[in-house]
Amino acid sequence: MIGMAAMDYTFLLSKNDYICFDILSRFTQQADQTLNKEELAQSLSLTNYQLNKYFEAINADLAFVSEDTPCYLDEPNKGMWQAFGLNSYVLQKITLVYLNRAPLFTALEYQFFYNNLYSKKEYVSANYMSSSVFYRSLDSLEAILKKHGFFQASSLYAGEEFTVRLHLFQLYYTLYNGVSEPFEPLNPLIKDMIAAVQAGLPDDLNPTQETKLSTFLRVWLLRMLDSNLIGDDQQLKITPTKSSQAMMQQLQKLLADQLLLTDDEFNYLYSFLIAQGYLGFDKMRELAANIPAVDELTKQFLAEMKSTNVLLTTDLVDDSQLENSLLSIHFQFTTFYIEPTTFIDPDQVQFFAELYPAFDMAVSHNITKLQRREDLHLTQKMAVNLYFSYMFALINAIPPELMRDQVHICVDFSQGNLYTNYVIQSLSAFNHAHIIIDSHLTNDTDIYISDFHSKKVSQKQVIWQDPPTPVDWSNLADLILDTKRNKLPDLFPNQDTK
Repeated sequence: MIGMAAMDYTFLLSKNDYICFDILSRFTQQADQTLNKEELAQSLSLTNYQLNKYFEAINADLAFVSEDTPCYLDEPNKGMWQAFGLNSYVLQKITLVYLNRAPLFTALEYQFFYNNLYSKKEYVSANYMSSSVFYRSLDSLEAILKKHGFFQASSLYAGEEFTVRLHLFQLYYTLYNGVSEPFEPLNPLIKDMIAAVQAGLPDDLNPTQETKLSTFLRVWLLRMLDSNLIGDDQQLKITPTKSSQAMMQQLQKLLADQLLLTDDEFNYLYSFLIAQGYLGFDKMRELAANIPAVDELTKQFLAEMKSTNVLLTTDLVDDSQLENSLLSIHFQFTTFYIEPTTFIDPDQVQFFAELYPAFDMAVSHNITKLQRREDLHLTQKMAVNLYFSYMFALINAIPPELMRDQVHICVDFSQGNLYTNYVIQSLSAFNHAHIIIDSHLTNDTDIYISDFHSKKVSQKQVIWQDPPTPVDWSNLADLILDTKRNKLPDLFPNQDTK
């Protein structure tokens, strides 16, 4: 049974640093970045003395990571703490400081990257740490990692080494991304390796893609150097091409002094490139043929779209675009699944549910089915991320003309076409709400926009006698959402549209 556990690596932090991290995280979750000191002490079960000590420690750490803009905590009003200059980037930087001074993290790096290269004594000496602290951390590491699901497979396809590498990659990619590179002595070699990979790709790598590849290569290389190999039992088998063989030869040339690059290890790397979409949909489709679950999940989603009956017709749907998007979603989901750190806020789901109620029904129904499967244990983070992925796939592939929850708007200004066309063009910003512009008032028209009220119009009227202000547009957006919401019971009588 596959357990899709959420990996939050802050459990590696020492107790005091974790409390500091917790306090800073609470500040970033408040719009005014203020915290009530008494409530904080009660929530964390700390005395006033302890809390003041953490206050001092946090400010010392913030001073260390602050660059051009000072970042610090203050108490401008008695009993109220306020953060200044604190943002998600600063929090990420200070988390990395906490991580790198955590004995448990030092033990983790030894256990997974160096235990076959150096003795424990040599490693302790090189890292200038207490032997007793290191041995104690190493002894407790495996049990702690098991408790937090580190060894649990996080995808349908995952052997033991595959799982370990994926979770190590997630750790370093999540916590180092955008701040610094892990294992900095590798930088020159990684730069050359990325150039060798880039030469075999159809498009230039974007910064986020290069960062992801850089982190992946570091974990891949260090696991091989420590004699932890992927094995020949992986299901993902690439078909060698002239381009892939040239890439492998170039990488082998770069690594010749350190190791022999096996077919299995290159197959693993090339599979990652395909899963990330670096080599295009054709390559992904070819490799996905070895993973039946990919096709199964795609067919299930398309069947859900059909049974929910959200479209007027399926004839004009861009099947290739939608299927490619679903292929990408499901291939990554079943192979190189990385626990998401963005697009995971459940509060944002409501916005999309209101804007795309028909899509919301189909997507929510499908995710509910996945949650019921015995072989897939979706965390809330994964379910929310999957929700957004499906939503974006549908929004990009299906035009408003095919949606049953269309909102028809007629624009009719007495000043003529110049004013009318200006508003119509501005309405393109609302195109994602499945708006259809009616050139004339019809029985299908839901909203009538003009500069004067008309007794001949029975539909909802929006009157703008001056160019619309941001408030006017906001009120129109609310009216569009209300219109869509009111239509749902009639459009989908057999569905729960509340």
